[in-house]
Amino acid sequence: MTKKVICFLVFGGLVIASGAQAINHASAQEDKKMNLRERAAELKEKAQEKRVELKERVQEKRQEAKNKLEAKKAERVAAFAGRMVQKFEAAIKRLDNLAIRIGGRLDKLSQDGKDVAASIAVLNTAKAKIELARGALGDAKTALEAVASSETPKSALESAKEKLDVVKVAVKDAHTALVDVINSIKGSSGVKEKSGSSDNNQQK
Repeated sequence: MTKKVICFLVFGGLVIASGAQAINHASAQEDKKMNLRERAAELKEKAQEKRVELKERVQEKRQEAKNKLEAKKAERVAAFAGRMVQKFEAAIKRLDNLAIRIGGRLDKLSQDGKDVAASIAVLNTAKAKIELARGALGDAKTALEAVASSETPKSALESAKEKLDVVKVAVKDAHTALVDVINSIKGSSGVKEKSGSSDNNQQK
């Protein structure tokens, strides 16, 4: 083999080796870039996951705070409703006692010959309102007792408040009716003599 051929072969080998090295280097660079891209994508994904996790934690904290606030509000409203129940119980008891006294007064007037039919009708209306208030108050107390164990305390509390509103209206109407009876007893036109007695007096 001649010297030229040997030199050519050596040179060719060097060129091939250099090319292979260049290819290997380029491939290594590409692998490095790919690794960097994968790493960047991985970091981006982790950052996104952390943001989602943080957002969820913030929402949970807000919901917890909201639930605590609603629970405290419900407790305050329930306590207020409880006080209202006690007041209504006392009011109904007073109305009962007043109705009994008025009924006794009307009985006496009737025995004295007075026409108390209209007053008795109003008294019966008042008694019906008192019973309505008593029933609604019982329903309200049951609803209030269910608030603590209810899965929807807010709606249970609203139901109790609605029943207390019914009690309030019934107590007010009963009181107004009893006042009307009292006024009819006091007024000269409210309590009249029975027709037979009136005729006898006119004949005298």
